[in-house]
Amino acid sequence: MMRIEGTRTLGARAERRAAWFYRLRGFRIVGRNVRTPYGELDLVVRRGRTLVFVEVKARRSIGAGEGLESVTRAKQGRIERLAAAWLQRTPHEGPIRYDVLSLQWNGRRFAITHVANAWMPLSFPSLRLA
Repeated sequence: MMRIEGTRTLGARAERRAAWFYRLRGFRIVGRNVRTPYGELDLVVRRGRTLVFVEVKARRSIGAGEGLESVTRAKQGRIERLAAAWLQRTPHEGPIRYDVLSLQWNGRRFAITHVANAWMPLSFPSLRLA
């Protein structure tokens, strides 16, 4: 059994596993831990013309609740602002979407819950969504 010490270690392993999850599905990693003036995007991936902004949530136990539950409307708005800042620096022509990848550590591996198109952005009604 692999033991994961500390929140940072859990988060780093979860983000590596999330990147692998998307790679296995044919996505190319565009950015990891992408810093903007407003904060950090966990993962930005692309497959074909579709660009995906991924929020990665890791949990050590279900007692803390499902990671998906912590992506509130306020958090979604923050991610949308981060994505807008990224899109200003890196223009994109094509559909975009917002995913949440929740990883639950069970002591041996991560159990993954993937929600593609987890929400529709309110801030960018003119963007084409995947």
